[in-house]
Amino acid sequence: MRFKGIALAALAVSLSSGCATVIKGTDDSITVNSLEEGTTLYVNGAARGKDSAFVNLKKGKVHSISAKKDGCQTTTMQTGESFDPTTLLGIFIDWGIITIPTDLISGAAWEISPTTYTVNPICPNEQAVSMR
Repeated sequence: MRFKGIALAALAVSLSSGCATVIKGTDDSITVNSLEEGTTLYVNGAARGKDSAFVNLKKGKVHSISAKKDGCQTTTMQTGESFDPTTLLGIFIDWGIITIPTDLISGAAWEISPTTYTVNPICPNEQAVSMR
């Protein structure tokens, strides 16, 4: 009888997470860089590095990326997302009844796509300024 309780508890815990949650987690790693030297890169309003940054972000959300440099106009873009097919592996566990909705609710059913972003501030043409 005690074994049934332990087995039932283990089954409940394993089904409380979807396949994408278990296999890939609920975060994605992205690389952000700028071709304009001396640019500070911001992700969701927080400074993350100069010229390049490696950032872990929560799946299932759109994130804001900004490039700022003194004397230049700030540029902002948003991350994209796509469906993570790993979610469909839940069909083999519980016919997808619990695992697929769990991945959808947790955001793990989505992945940030692409994983590399290049954001450049808009700087005045320095050659044109120096010729005047």
